[in-house]
Amino acid sequence: MVVILLILIKISQRPALRFKKDGIFTKMEIKRTVAFTKNSTNIFFHILTKCNLKCNHCYINKKEHGDAVLSVNTVIKWLKAFGPKIARANVIFLGGEPTLHPDLAYLVKTAKDMGFLSVTIDTNGYLFHDILSKLSAEEVDYISFSLDGPTKETNDRIRGQGSYDICTANIKKAKDKGFKTSLIYTVSTANIRELSLMPHLIKELGIDRFFIQVIGIRGESAKKKDKLQV
Repeated sequence: MVVILLILIKISQRPALRFKKDGIFTKMEIKRTVAFTKNSTNIFFHILTKCNLKCNHCYINKKEHGDAVLSVNTVIKWLKAFGPKIARANVIFLGGEPTLHPDLAYLVKTAKDMGFLSVTIDTNGYLFHDILSKLSAEEVDYISFSLDGPTKETNDRIRGQGSYDICTANIKKAKDKGFKTSLIYTVSTANIRELSLMPHLIKELGIDRFFIQVIGIRGESAKKKDKLQV
């Protein structure tokens, strides 16, 4: 049986921004996603553990986390368990690679209909099951992609051959369809010197939000002789 990783972090979204138009300040609608500010609630929901990549720093440990794919009923039961907190909680579907789940689009729409504050898909960029054609920009708040280098040489050394080209191409497809996108950069000894080069790529791809995360010593990273943690 798979161990369901539901990480609830209470760490609120900032208030809606305002901009000035013709001398009048107007409330500006902003899409929400995971937030690391006081009183926020983020639900990181691992709906499966399988993945097509084998990143050097992956934190999934099949012996501990299992290898099952959670059923639609199981996922919905867990989402409903948050009850009155739903309206102020950001839910992030991840894995493994969440787009490998055949019912991800349905789960995203269901979470949105349930009234969660925001719904995000956290993907490695391969976007399986033609997910972009099954969802609209109104049905998911953010699609969060992962790249670990400003060049294919650096990124592919960490995440796998060909992953840079596929991820960047699918970011462009998502942007063309009107989806909000964010980018996660897992900083390590293998790429920290190139972090300063990321702003150019972020601008070029039209990324809306950029996150830097550090490596946890678990899963694949714990097996490495040469420690990746900065």
